[in-house]
Amino acid sequence: MNTKSVTLDVRPRDLLITRDFTAAELKERRQRIASQIEEGAKLLIVGAPPVPEDRLVQDANFYYFCGLDVPHSYLLIEGKTGHTTVYLPSRDVMDGAAEDKLGFEDADYIRTRLDVEKAEPRSKLTEALQGVSILYTPLVEVEGGGATRFGAMGCAQKREEDEWDQAEPRRKRLVRLLEERFPGIEVRNAIPLINPLRTIKSPAEIAVLREAGALSAAAVMEGMRIVQPGIHENRLQAAVEYVFRDQGHCGLGYGVIAAAGQRTWDGHYHYNNAKIEDSDIVLLDCGPDLRHYSSDIARIFPANGVFSDWHRRIYGMIAQYHNVLLDLIRPGVLPQDIYDESVRQMLAFCDQPDGVFHGMRPYVEQMQKAGVRYLNHGVGLSVHDAIDPEWKNRPLQEGFVCALDPMIWVKETHEYIRVEDTVVVTSNGVERLTGDAPFEIDDIESLMRASKG
Repeated sequence: MNTKSVTLDVRPRDLLITRDFTAAELKERRQRIASQIEEGAKLLIVGAPPVPEDRLVQDANFYYFCGLDVPHSYLLIEGKTGHTTVYLPSRDVMDGAAEDKLGFEDADYIRTRLDVEKAEPRSKLTEALQGVSILYTPLVEVEGGGATRFGAMGCAQKREEDEWDQAEPRRKRLVRLLEERFPGIEVRNAIPLINPLRTIKSPAEIAVLREAGALSAAAVMEGMRIVQPGIHENRLQAAVEYVFRDQGHCGLGYGVIAAAGQRTWDGHYHYNNAKIEDSDIVLLDCGPDLRHYSSDIARIFPANGVFSDWHRRIYGMIAQYHNVLLDLIRPGVLPQDIYDESVRQMLAFCDQPDGVFHGMRPYVEQMQKAGVRYLNHGVGLSVHDAIDPEWKNRPLQEGFVCALDPMIWVKETHEYIRVEDTVVVTSNGVERLTGDAPFEIDDIESLMRASKG
Protein backbone atom coordinates (compact mmCIF):
# COMPACT_ATOMS: atom_id res chain seq x y z
CA MET A 1 0.00 0.00 0.00
CA ASN A 2 1.13 3.52 -0.76
CA THR A 3 0.58 4.98 2.70
CA LYS A 4 2.53 7.27 4.97
CA SER A 5 2.79 5.96 8.51
CA VAL A 6 2.47 8.26 11.49
CA THR A 7 4.63 8.32 14.57
CA LEU A 8 3.05 9.43 17.81
CA ASP A 9 5.96 10.48 20.01
CA VAL A 10 3.67 11.25 22.92
CA ARG A 11 3.77 10.01 26.50
CA PRO A 12 0.86 7.64 27.17
CA ARG A 13 -0.66 9.83 29.87
CA ASP A 14 -0.61 12.83 27.52
CA LEU A 15 -2.89 10.83 25.23
CA LEU A 16 -5.49 11.05 28.02
CA ILE A 17 -5.95 14.82 27.58
CA THR A 18 -6.94 16.41 24.29
CA ARG A 19 -4.16 17.77 22.10
CA ASP A 20 -6.64 19.36 19.70
CA PHE A 21 -8.39 21.90 21.92
CA THR A 22 -6.88 24.54 24.16
CA ALA A 23 -7.92 24.88 27.78
CA ALA A 24 -9.38 28.28 26.81
CA GLU A 25 -11.69 26.73 24.21
CA LEU A 26 -12.85 24.03 26.63
CA LYS A 27 -13.54 26.64 29.30
CA GLU A 28 -15.48 28.77 26.83
CA ARG A 29 -17.73 25.77 26.06
CA ARG A 30 -18.39 25.29 29.76
CA GLN A 31 -19.14 28.97 30.20
CA ARG A 32 -21.62 28.89 27.33
CA ILE A 33 -23.56 25.98 28.79
CA ALA A 34 -23.39 27.45 32.31
CA SER A 35 -24.90 30.73 31.09
CA GLN A 36 -28.07 28.79 30.18
CA ILE A 37 -28.42 27.21 33.64
CA GLU A 38 -29.97 29.14 36.49
CA GLU A 39 -27.93 30.18 39.48
CA GLY A 40 -27.85 27.49 42.14
CA ALA A 41 -28.46 24.68 39.65
CA LYS A 42 -25.66 22.44 38.44
CA LEU A 43 -24.79 20.36 35.39
CA LEU A 44 -23.44 16.84 35.84
CA ILE A 45 -21.82 15.12 32.88
CA VAL A 46 -20.90 11.49 33.42
CA GLY A 47 -17.89 10.01 31.67
CA ALA A 48 -17.99 6.63 29.96
CA PRO A 49 -17.42 3.45 31.97
CA PRO A 50 -14.44 1.18 31.24
CA VAL A 51 -14.82 -1.14 28.24
CA PRO A 52 -13.54 -4.71 27.90
CA GLU A 53 -11.26 -3.84 24.97
CA ASP A 54 -7.85 -2.28 25.43
CA ARG A 55 -8.79 1.09 23.97
CA LEU A 56 -9.85 4.51 25.13
CA VAL A 57 -13.57 5.21 24.98
CA GLN A 58 -15.03 8.41 26.34
CA ASP A 59 -18.52 9.85 26.19
CA ALA A 60 -18.77 12.54 23.52
CA ASN A 61 -20.45 15.13 25.74
CA PHE A 62 -17.92 14.61 28.53
CA TYR A 63 -15.04 14.97 26.07
CA TYR A 64 -16.61 18.02 24.44
CA PHE A 65 -16.59 19.97 27.68
CA CYS A 66 -13.30 18.86 29.23
CA GLY A 67 -11.21 16.86 26.74
CA LEU A 68 -10.34 14.15 29.24
CA ASP A 69 -10.08 10.43 28.40
CA VAL A 70 -10.26 8.89 31.87
CA PRO A 71 -13.21 6.50 32.31
CA HIS A 72 -15.58 6.77 35.26
CA SER A 73 -14.84 10.47 35.65
CA TYR A 74 -17.47 13.12 36.36
CA LEU A 75 -17.78 16.78 35.46
CA LEU A 76 -19.79 19.17 37.65
CA ILE A 77 -20.45 22.68 36.36
CA GLU A 78 -22.18 25.41 38.36
CA GLY A 79 -24.98 27.37 36.72
CA LYS A 80 -24.11 30.95 35.70
CA THR A 81 -20.59 30.96 37.19
CA GLY A 82 -19.28 28.02 35.17
CA HIS A 83 -17.18 26.94 38.16
CA THR A 84 -16.06 23.41 37.25
CA THR A 85 -14.85 20.42 39.20
CA VAL A 86 -13.60 17.17 37.66
CA TYR A 87 -14.01 14.06 39.81
CA LEU A 88 -11.60 11.23 38.99
CA PRO A 89 -10.81 7.72 40.21
CA SER A 90 -7.48 6.93 41.78
CA ARG A 91 -4.55 5.77 39.70
CA ASP A 92 -4.49 2.76 42.03
CA VAL A 93 -7.61 1.26 40.42
CA MET A 94 -6.18 1.55 36.90
CA ASP A 95 -3.98 -0.87 34.99
CA GLY A 96 -0.53 0.12 33.76
CA ALA A 97 2.49 1.98 34.98
CA ALA A 98 1.90 4.93 37.29
CA GLU A 99 3.46 7.41 34.86
CA ASP A 100 1.02 6.32 32.13
CA LYS A 101 -2.14 7.05 34.15
CA LEU A 102 -4.12 10.06 35.29
CA GLY A 103 -6.12 10.11 38.52
CA PHE A 104 -7.10 12.56 41.21
CA GLU A 105 -3.50 12.35 42.41
CA ASP A 106 -2.63 14.48 39.36
CA ALA A 107 -4.96 17.31 40.38
CA ASP A 108 -2.46 20.13 39.78
CA TYR A 109 -1.60 18.87 36.30
CA ILE A 110 -5.27 18.39 35.36
CA ARG A 111 -6.35 21.80 36.67
CA THR A 112 -3.66 23.47 34.60
CA ARG A 113 -4.26 21.51 31.42
CA LEU A 114 -8.06 21.81 31.50
CA ASP A 115 -8.37 25.21 33.25
CA VAL A 116 -10.86 23.85 35.79
CA GLU A 117 -11.21 25.13 39.31
CA LYS A 118 -10.88 21.75 41.04
CA ALA A 119 -9.86 18.14 40.39
CA GLU A 120 -11.10 15.93 43.20
CA PRO A 121 -11.39 12.24 44.14
CA ARG A 122 -14.49 10.63 42.72
CA SER A 123 -15.62 9.84 46.27
CA LYS A 124 -16.28 13.56 46.91
CA LEU A 125 -19.00 13.82 44.27
CA THR A 126 -21.73 12.78 46.71
CA GLU A 127 -20.81 15.60 49.06
CA ALA A 128 -20.80 18.09 46.19
CA LEU A 129 -24.35 17.12 45.19
CA GLN A 130 -25.77 17.55 48.68
CA GLY A 131 -28.26 20.40 48.74
CA VAL A 132 -28.55 20.70 44.96
CA SER A 133 -32.23 21.16 44.12
CA ILE A 134 -31.97 21.30 40.31
CA LEU A 135 -29.48 19.11 38.46
CA TYR A 136 -29.08 19.04 34.71
CA THR A 137 -27.54 15.98 33.09
CA PRO A 138 -27.55 14.51 29.55
CA LEU A 139 -30.24 11.82 29.61
CA VAL A 140 -28.68 9.72 26.86
CA GLU A 141 -26.58 6.59 26.56
CA VAL A 142 -22.82 6.72 26.04
CA GLU A 143 -21.87 8.12 22.63
CA GLY A 144 -18.29 7.31 21.69
CA GLY A 145 -15.81 4.70 20.52
CA GLY A 146 -17.60 4.42 17.18
CA ALA A 147 -21.08 4.24 18.75
CA THR A 148 -23.49 7.01 17.77
CA ARG A 149 -25.96 8.32 20.31
CA PHE A 150 -28.80 7.00 18.19
CA GLY A 151 -27.29 3.54 17.95
CA ALA A 152 -26.55 3.46 21.67
CA MET A 153 -30.07 4.57 22.56
CA GLY A 154 -31.58 1.97 20.23
CA CYS A 155 -29.51 -0.86 21.72
CA ALA A 156 -30.37 0.22 25.26
CA GLN A 157 -34.07 0.18 24.40
CA LYS A 158 -33.87 -3.30 22.87
CA ARG A 159 -32.07 -4.66 25.92
CA GLU A 160 -34.60 -3.09 28.25
CA GLU A 161 -37.54 -4.53 26.29
CA ASP A 162 -36.15 -8.05 25.89
CA GLU A 163 -37.89 -10.36 28.35
CA TRP A 164 -34.68 -12.24 29.19
CA ASP A 165 -32.49 -9.18 29.49
CA GLN A 166 -34.50 -6.23 30.81
CA ALA A 167 -31.31 -4.27 31.42
CA GLU A 168 -31.90 -0.87 32.97
CA PRO A 169 -30.49 1.78 30.60
CA ARG A 170 -27.58 3.69 32.08
CA ARG A 171 -29.34 7.04 31.83
CA LYS A 172 -32.35 5.71 33.77
CA ARG A 173 -30.13 4.12 36.40
CA LEU A 174 -28.38 7.45 36.90
CA VAL A 175 -31.68 9.24 37.49
CA ARG A 176 -32.83 6.52 39.88
CA LEU A 177 -29.61 6.69 41.90
CA LEU A 178 -29.74 10.48 42.07
CA GLU A 179 -33.34 10.46 43.30
CA GLU A 180 -32.61 7.72 45.83
CA ARG A 181 -29.53 9.42 47.25
CA PHE A 182 -30.81 13.00 47.12
CA PRO A 183 -34.55 12.99 47.89
CA GLY A 184 -36.36 15.94 46.35
CA ILE A 185 -33.73 16.63 43.67
CA GLU A 186 -35.14 17.66 40.30
CA VAL A 187 -33.26 16.07 37.40
CA ARG A 188 -33.53 17.88 34.08
CA ASN A 189 -32.34 16.75 30.66
CA ALA A 190 -29.35 18.82 29.49
CA ILE A 191 -29.48 17.56 25.92
CA PRO A 192 -31.65 20.44 24.60
CA LEU A 193 -28.95 22.80 25.88
CA ILE A 194 -25.97 20.79 24.63
CA ASN A 195 -27.11 19.89 21.11
CA PRO A 196 -27.15 23.47 19.75
CA LEU A 197 -23.60 24.04 21.06
CA ARG A 198 -22.36 20.98 19.17
CA THR A 199 -24.13 21.96 15.95
CA ILE A 200 -21.63 24.58 14.77
CA LYS A 201 -18.02 23.42 14.83
CA SER A 202 -15.14 25.58 15.98
CA PRO A 203 -12.05 26.08 13.78
CA ALA A 204 -10.18 23.58 15.99
CA GLU A 205 -12.93 20.99 15.53
CA ILE A 206 -12.92 21.55 11.77
CA ALA A 207 -9.17 20.99 11.75
CA VAL A 208 -9.65 17.53 13.31
CA LEU A 209 -12.56 16.80 10.96
CA ARG A 210 -10.36 17.79 8.03
CA GLU A 211 -7.80 15.20 9.16
CA ALA A 212 -10.55 12.60 9.54
CA GLY A 213 -11.85 13.44 6.07
CA ALA A 214 -8.42 13.09 4.50
CA LEU A 215 -7.98 9.76 6.28
CA SER A 216 -11.29 8.35 5.03
CA ALA A 217 -10.51 9.59 1.51
CA ALA A 218 -7.14 7.83 1.64
CA ALA A 219 -8.86 4.62 2.71
CA VAL A 220 -11.38 4.77 -0.13
CA MET A 221 -8.67 5.45 -2.69
CA GLU A 222 -6.74 2.46 -1.39
CA GLY A 223 -9.87 0.40 -1.99
CA MET A 224 -10.01 1.67 -5.57
CA ARG A 225 -6.37 0.73 -6.09
CA ILE A 226 -6.56 -2.84 -4.81
CA VAL A 227 -9.99 -3.92 -6.05
CA GLN A 228 -10.10 -6.50 -8.82
CA PRO A 229 -12.52 -9.20 -9.94
CA GLY A 230 -12.18 -12.35 -7.89
CA ILE A 231 -11.25 -10.86 -4.53
CA HIS A 232 -13.71 -10.81 -1.66
CA GLU A 233 -15.27 -7.71 -0.16
CA ASN A 234 -13.46 -8.22 3.13
CA ARG A 235 -10.19 -7.32 1.37
CA LEU A 236 -11.52 -3.78 0.97
CA GLN A 237 -12.52 -3.67 4.63
CA ALA A 238 -9.03 -4.82 5.61
CA ALA A 239 -7.49 -2.07 3.47
CA VAL A 240 -9.64 0.56 5.18
CA GLU A 241 -8.72 -0.65 8.65
CA TYR A 242 -5.03 -0.76 7.74
CA VAL A 243 -5.06 2.83 6.49
CA PHE A 244 -6.84 4.04 9.61
CA ARG A 245 -4.36 2.32 11.89
CA ASP A 246 -1.29 3.17 9.84
CA GLN A 247 -2.04 6.80 8.99
CA GLY A 248 -4.32 7.81 11.87
CA HIS A 249 -3.40 5.53 14.78
CA CYS A 250 -7.13 4.96 15.17
CA GLY A 251 -9.98 2.57 14.55
CA LEU A 252 -13.36 2.67 12.87
CA GLY A 253 -15.96 5.35 13.39
CA TYR A 254 -18.57 2.85 12.14
CA GLY A 255 -18.67 -0.49 10.39
CA VAL A 256 -17.16 -0.54 6.91
CA ILE A 257 -19.63 -1.07 4.06
CA ALA A 258 -17.89 -2.92 1.22
CA ALA A 259 -20.67 -4.11 -1.08
CA ALA A 260 -20.46 -5.24 -4.69
CA GLY A 261 -23.15 -5.66 -7.34
CA GLN A 262 -26.70 -6.12 -6.08
CA ARG A 263 -25.47 -6.21 -2.49
CA THR A 264 -25.19 -2.42 -2.74
CA TRP A 265 -29.01 -2.33 -2.42
CA ASP A 266 -28.64 -2.67 1.35
CA GLY A 267 -27.34 0.75 2.36
CA HIS A 268 -25.97 -0.65 5.64
CA TYR A 269 -24.59 -3.94 4.35
CA HIS A 270 -21.80 -5.15 6.65
CA TYR A 271 -21.25 -8.82 5.80
CA ASN A 272 -18.41 -7.96 3.42
CA ASN A 273 -17.83 -11.66 2.63
CA ALA A 274 -18.84 -12.16 -1.03
CA LYS A 275 -16.68 -12.50 -4.11
CA ILE A 276 -16.50 -9.44 -6.35
CA GLU A 277 -17.32 -10.19 -9.99
CA ASP A 278 -15.95 -8.51 -13.11
CA SER A 279 -19.18 -6.67 -13.97
CA ASP A 280 -19.87 -5.46 -10.43
CA ILE A 281 -19.87 -1.92 -9.23
CA VAL A 282 -18.52 -1.54 -5.71
CA LEU A 283 -19.80 0.65 -2.88
CA LEU A 284 -17.18 1.50 -0.25
CA ASP A 285 -18.38 3.54 2.74
CA CYS A 286 -16.16 4.21 5.76
CA GLY A 287 -15.04 6.68 8.40
CA PRO A 288 -12.50 6.71 11.25
CA ASP A 289 -12.77 7.37 14.97
CA LEU A 290 -9.94 9.90 14.94
CA ARG A 291 -9.39 11.46 18.35
CA HIS A 292 -13.16 11.22 18.93
CA TYR A 293 -14.13 12.78 15.59
CA SER A 294 -15.42 10.92 12.57
CA SER A 295 -16.06 11.42 8.88
CA ASP A 296 -18.40 9.92 6.30
CA ILE A 297 -17.56 9.07 2.72
CA ALA A 298 -19.01 6.74 0.11
CA ARG A 299 -17.75 6.06 -3.38
CA ILE A 300 -18.98 3.88 -6.22
CA PHE A 301 -16.38 2.40 -8.57
CA PRO A 302 -16.21 -0.47 -11.09
CA ALA A 303 -14.55 -3.72 -10.03
CA ASN A 304 -12.76 -4.01 -13.36
CA GLY A 305 -11.72 -0.36 -13.48
CA VAL A 306 -14.07 0.75 -16.30
CA PHE A 307 -17.65 1.96 -15.86
CA SER A 308 -20.19 0.23 -18.10
CA ASP A 309 -22.31 2.37 -20.42
CA TRP A 310 -25.25 2.02 -18.03
CA HIS A 311 -23.24 2.95 -14.96
CA ARG A 312 -21.71 5.89 -16.77
CA ARG A 313 -25.24 7.21 -17.19
CA ILE A 314 -26.84 6.42 -13.84
CA TYR A 315 -23.76 7.03 -11.70
CA GLY A 316 -22.78 10.00 -13.85
CA MET A 317 -26.19 11.53 -13.15
CA ILE A 318 -25.68 11.16 -9.38
CA ALA A 319 -22.19 12.64 -9.64
CA GLN A 320 -23.66 15.63 -11.50
CA TYR A 321 -26.30 15.94 -8.79
CA HIS A 322 -23.49 16.06 -6.25
CA ASN A 323 -21.83 18.90 -8.14
CA VAL A 324 -25.08 20.85 -8.33
CA LEU A 325 -25.63 20.52 -4.59
CA LEU A 326 -22.05 21.62 -3.86
CA ASP A 327 -22.59 24.76 -5.93
CA LEU A 328 -25.75 25.65 -4.02
CA ILE A 329 -24.49 25.26 -0.45
CA ARG A 330 -23.64 28.52 1.28
CA PRO A 331 -24.45 30.27 4.56
CA GLY A 332 -27.91 31.75 4.92
CA VAL A 333 -29.66 29.33 2.58
CA LEU A 334 -32.40 26.96 3.74
CA PRO A 335 -31.72 23.27 3.03
CA GLN A 336 -35.17 22.90 1.43
CA ASP A 337 -34.38 25.71 -1.01
CA ILE A 338 -31.19 23.85 -1.97
CA TYR A 339 -33.18 20.69 -2.64
CA ASP A 340 -35.80 22.49 -4.72
CA GLU A 341 -33.24 24.32 -6.84
CA SER A 342 -31.13 21.18 -7.33
CA VAL A 343 -34.18 19.35 -8.71
CA ARG A 344 -34.91 22.22 -11.09
CA GLN A 345 -31.35 22.21 -12.42
CA MET A 346 -31.15 18.43 -12.74
CA LEU A 347 -34.45 18.24 -14.63
CA ALA A 348 -33.13 20.91 -16.99
CA PHE A 349 -30.04 18.77 -17.61
CA CYS A 350 -32.23 15.74 -18.33
CA ASP A 351 -34.45 17.67 -20.74
CA GLN A 352 -31.61 18.73 -23.05
CA PRO A 353 -32.22 16.70 -26.26
CA ASP A 354 -28.51 16.13 -26.92
CA GLY A 355 -27.41 16.17 -23.28
CA VAL A 356 -25.49 13.43 -21.50
CA PHE A 357 -28.43 12.79 -19.17
CA HIS A 358 -31.25 12.96 -21.71
CA GLY A 359 -33.88 10.39 -20.72
CA MET A 360 -32.87 10.34 -17.04
CA ARG A 361 -35.77 12.56 -15.94
CA PRO A 362 -37.70 9.62 -14.35
CA TYR A 363 -34.78 8.95 -12.02
CA VAL A 364 -34.58 12.56 -10.87
CA GLU A 365 -38.35 12.55 -10.33
CA GLN A 366 -37.99 9.32 -8.35
CA MET A 367 -35.41 11.00 -6.12
CA GLN A 368 -37.66 14.01 -5.68
CA LYS A 369 -40.67 11.85 -4.83
CA ALA A 370 -38.66 9.88 -2.26
CA GLY A 371 -38.07 13.12 -0.37
CA VAL A 372 -34.52 12.22 0.60
CA ARG A 373 -32.69 15.11 2.24
CA TYR A 374 -29.28 15.13 0.63
CA LEU A 375 -27.75 17.19 3.42
CA ASN A 376 -28.16 13.93 5.21
CA HIS A 377 -26.94 14.21 8.82
CA GLY A 378 -24.50 16.07 10.98
CA VAL A 379 -20.95 14.75 11.34
CA GLY A 380 -18.65 15.43 14.27
CA LEU A 381 -18.09 13.58 17.53
CA SER A 382 -19.81 10.66 15.85
CA VAL A 383 -20.64 9.91 12.25
CA HIS A 384 -24.32 10.67 12.89
CA ASP A 385 -23.58 13.57 15.15
CA ALA A 386 -25.95 14.40 17.98
CA ILE A 387 -26.84 18.00 17.14
CA ASP A 388 -29.86 20.31 17.15
CA PRO A 389 -32.51 18.54 14.99
CA GLU A 390 -33.93 21.91 13.96
CA TRP A 391 -30.90 22.63 11.76
CA LYS A 392 -32.89 21.15 8.86
CA ASN A 393 -35.43 23.96 9.11
CA ARG A 394 -33.00 26.85 9.55
CA PRO A 395 -30.60 28.66 7.21
CA LEU A 396 -27.18 27.06 7.02
CA GLN A 397 -24.43 28.60 9.12
CA GLU A 398 -20.69 28.78 8.65
CA GLY A 399 -19.06 25.92 10.57
CA PHE A 400 -21.91 23.46 10.07
CA VAL A 401 -20.57 20.01 9.10
CA CYS A 402 -22.70 17.33 7.49
CA ALA A 403 -22.78 14.45 5.03
CA LEU A 404 -23.76 15.45 1.49
CA ASP A 405 -25.25 12.32 -0.05
CA PRO A 406 -27.35 12.31 -3.25
CA MET A 407 -28.58 8.75 -3.75
CA ILE A 408 -30.94 6.54 -5.69
CA TRP A 409 -32.11 2.94 -5.47
CA VAL A 410 -32.29 1.58 -9.03
CA LYS A 411 -34.94 -1.13 -9.13
CA GLU A 412 -34.04 -2.40 -12.61
CA THR A 413 -30.55 -3.47 -11.54
CA HIS A 414 -31.18 -3.76 -7.77
CA GLU A 415 -28.36 -1.33 -7.02
CA TYR A 416 -27.90 1.62 -4.71
CA ILE A 417 -25.99 4.45 -6.38
CA ARG A 418 -24.62 7.38 -4.42
CA VAL A 419 -21.80 9.88 -3.87
CA GLU A 420 -21.18 10.92 -0.27
CA ASP A 421 -18.80 13.53 1.10
CA THR A 422 -18.38 15.17 4.48
CA VAL A 423 -18.61 18.91 3.92
CA VAL A 424 -18.36 22.07 6.03
CA VAL A 425 -20.19 25.29 5.26
CA THR A 426 -17.66 28.10 4.82
CA SER A 427 -18.04 31.89 4.74
CA ASN A 428 -18.79 31.85 1.01
CA GLY A 429 -19.65 28.27 0.11
CA VAL A 430 -18.58 24.80 1.10
CA GLU A 431 -15.42 22.73 1.63
CA ARG A 432 -15.31 19.00 0.92
CA LEU A 433 -13.45 17.56 3.89
CA THR A 434 -13.29 14.20 2.07
CA GLY A 435 -12.46 15.88 -1.23
CA ASP A 436 -9.16 14.06 -1.81
CA ALA A 437 -11.07 11.02 -3.07
CA PRO A 438 -12.26 11.43 -6.68
CA PHE A 439 -15.91 10.97 -7.59
CA GLU A 440 -15.95 11.97 -11.26
CA ILE A 441 -15.93 9.00 -13.63
CA ASP A 442 -12.79 9.94 -15.55
CA ASP A 443 -10.86 10.63 -12.34
CA ILE A 444 -11.87 7.31 -10.77
CA GLU A 445 -10.93 5.35 -13.88
CA SER A 446 -7.62 7.20 -14.13
CA LEU A 447 -6.70 6.39 -10.52
CA MET A 448 -7.65 2.75 -10.95
CA ARG A 449 -5.79 2.47 -14.24
CA ALA A 450 -2.63 3.96 -12.76
CA SER A 451 -2.73 1.51 -9.85
CA LYS A 452 -2.86 -1.45 -12.23
CA GLY A 453 -0.01 -0.16 -14.37
